[in-house]
Amino acid sequence: MSRHFGLFFTVVLFRLVAYGQTPTITANGIQDAATYTVDIAPGSIFVVKGANLSGGGFSQASFPLPTTLNEVQINFTPVSGGAAIPAYMVYTYNVSGVNQLAAILPSTAAPGAYNVTVSRSGQVSAAQRAMVVARKFGLITVDSTGSGLAVAQNFISAAQLDLNRLTTGTVAGFTYSPAKPGQTIIAYGTGIGGLPSGADNTAPGVVDFRGRVDVKVFVGGVTITPDYAGRAPQFPGEDQVNFALPANVPTGCSVPFQVSVGGQFSNPTTLAIAPAGANACVSSRFNEAVLSRLDQGGTFTTAEFILTTLALKLSTAGITIDSRTETAGGAFTKYTGAQLGSADLFFGPPDTCQFYRRRSDPNGLFGGLGINLNAGDSVRLTGPNNLNLPVERNRVDNSYFVSVTSPGVGTPSRKIVAGEYRLTSTQEVDVKAFQGIAIAGEPIQLSADLPATVSRSRDLTVSWSGPGPTDLVVVLGASGVAVAGTDPTIYDWGAFVCSAPADRKTFTVPASILSQLPVTPPNGLITGTGLGELFVGSSTRPVAGNGLFTAGLTAGGNVDNATFVVFSGSGTVTEYQ
Repeated sequence: MSRHFGLFFTVVLFRLVAYGQTPTITANGIQDAATYTVDIAPGSIFVVKGANLSGGGFSQASFPLPTTLNEVQINFTPVSGGAAIPAYMVYTYNVSGVNQLAAILPSTAAPGAYNVTVSRSGQVSAAQRAMVVARKFGLITVDSTGSGLAVAQNFISAAQLDLNRLTTGTVAGFTYSPAKPGQTIIAYGTGIGGLPSGADNTAPGVVDFRGRVDVKVFVGGVTITPDYAGRAPQFPGEDQVNFALPANVPTGCSVPFQVSVGGQFSNPTTLAIAPAGANACVSSRFNEAVLSRLDQGGTFTTAEFILTTLALKLSTAGITIDSRTETAGGAFTKYTGAQLGSADLFFGPPDTCQFYRRRSDPNGLFGGLGINLNAGDSVRLTGPNNLNLPVERNRVDNSYFVSVTSPGVGTPSRKIVAGEYRLTSTQEVDVKAFQGIAIAGEPIQLSADLPATVSRSRDLTVSWSGPGPTDLVVVLGASGVAVAGTDPTIYDWGAFVCSAPADRKTFTVPASILSQLPVTPPNGLITGTGLGELFVGSSTRPVAGNGLFTAGLTAGGNVDNATFVVFSGSGTVTEYQ
């Protein structure tokens, strides 16, 4: 446990540019230390981002945590009136232009609005508004983004707690391994709620919150009752959730993992879970050597291109519009190991759902979080019906896209039919010349139209026929509230991606997933206030000669996993209520 203390406070460091002499708090720069979003809970660890907040270097406080560290103090003054509440300082950090503070908000702070200031050597920053909420549990993640692989330990024995990772090994004195069914996991976070008694600036001991608030764990769609949910006994402000994985838990390298506290879900993260007796989690795309490389801090590269036929239905304000789009697009992308969940968004374990939050325009909703590579400007798509089109590169983000048929109202002549399609390139920039082959077969047929309204409190079942028995069916949904911009509009999204074998013929999206979506504003598409979407489609499982291809990198080595597949499906604008 003691080794985890340093690990926890390392993952909350964040890069910002410092300037000036008066302490300055960045707008919306008061955030919880797990998800790095606004609103913080009493008794939780939070960060303050800004400029000239502290002197140079890194300084970590010792127990009992003080309210002043290196002449720096953080004060919360209730907007409604009352005395300022000083936070307990955890560290000050100001290195190479990165300036950030970490502290614990006392459990005595009542929920409400506060003016927050930073005092340094007698100088006081301008106040920034912050909201304190009763609880806001967030899981800490390995790369400090609030998504991806969670910071968790696998209980091996009283003397050995392994970091949850993709493979088995040792790095920097830490042992690591993937979890196994039946094993106890200890996951770390902050924000479960204020202490009922005692101080927040020293080791709290065992404080179990299960008798005060309902806590549930969700791993790969399986609901688990934790054995403990409360303060990490040795560390103030830090929470831990102990739970045993059931024998039927899904395995994989990016198994969805969340915790619900009082009905409020944490940030969506992942765990690595291997079959019993295995030394590594099993990935449909990466061998153990690649996974081991990621555990050692390496990166991996994918190519994900999709040839899509999508029937769309829009029903709003009493008007129904049917249309069809046929497109192709994708990207070559480099990821870190902690971003494996983002790269595996459409490759999760069958019969599971992944949920995530994102701020983006509609085009960026289901994109990955890695860095795209430049594959040149000679990418072409060829196939039946004399199809021969250039696939254009977006010069801003190096993504690729082409419209096979002109989008619009009505059903244009279908150009994507059964047969063999080729994606080729001869120009070499970051990626060498390549050729991918995808074979289109029988498209999916839904048993009923997708609903225009979905209840977030009830399971959603979809059924189908048509695709080959080895195909994969994917159910995607999203609900977003407009938060900025008009061209394009930026949405605060909640989204899910579920998958099932095509021969299953049916899949149910559980209410535990749907309930996390934000409510779609009524007629949001018309008023510009929000948008809800629902898609169901099928894709061939990539194999050599149909979906899988190889591509070299000009810097050396090869793309670790390159796919070009055909996807057919239906979509509609849906209000989640």
